[in-house]
Amino acid sequence: MHIITPTALDPSEIVWEGALAPVGEVSLFKSAGPDADVRVAIGRPVSWEAAAAVKGEIGKTWTPPANDRSYTLLRLAFTLYPPTAARTSYRSAMLIAYLRPRSGPSQVVVHDLYPQRVTQIDKGKVTVGLTPELKFSEAFSLKAGELGAEIEFQRAIPVVQSYGLGQSQPQWQYQTHAAYPLLGDQFVYLVADAAANAGGLRLTVELVATVETRFGPIRLGTPQEARALISHTIP
Repeated sequence: MHIITPTALDPSEIVWEGALAPVGEVSLFKSAGPDADVRVAIGRPVSWEAAAAVKGEIGKTWTPPANDRSYTLLRLAFTLYPPTAARTSYRSAMLIAYLRPRSGPSQVVVHDLYPQRVTQIDKGKVTVGLTPELKFSEAFSLKAGELGAEIEFQRAIPVVQSYGLGQSQPQWQYQTHAAYPLLGDQFVYLVADAAANAGGLRLTVELVATVETRFGPIRLGTPQEARALISHTIP
């Protein structure tokens, strides 16, 4: 399978768009007024059954890393719009995914995620391989007849560090860069690992950002009223 990552979040794929709300102490948020008016968008998750994503030619069979597990490839997306106040800017942003099974007590955990770590601004198109072991690799090249998948990724991403391998709450921490503001559309991938009898996944996606204002840094997050729109069931 060949997957092309969009260069921009399609408006039709936005599930929630609005202003972030204060996290914790609200007095500074109230003092900042319009300076803390930060709007973002969260996209609809896109999913592929792992077996379909890495399937090669007809007749080739794929063996999952564990036979009693079900694997799903997911793409998440969000947009940071420019703040309305001229002196307000993003210091950092964090995309968080909460994974749960549709049924049963077992955990859903992260088998792998991408990008994992970027230490400087990196622009340009790269092809990321998803190996038969369901691991992301920039060194993997899919040849004719082989099992695996290729993901075209147009990188214009800031400094980012991901966390949560083997856990149910992966997150990507973005930091601003002196030469490039932290703005625009961002896309990430993960492979979710669930019990075969979980009946699918439940996924909630949240966004938290710290903005610099003339009143000081303010931490903002997805408001409670958005929860129904940013929670999803993945078959």
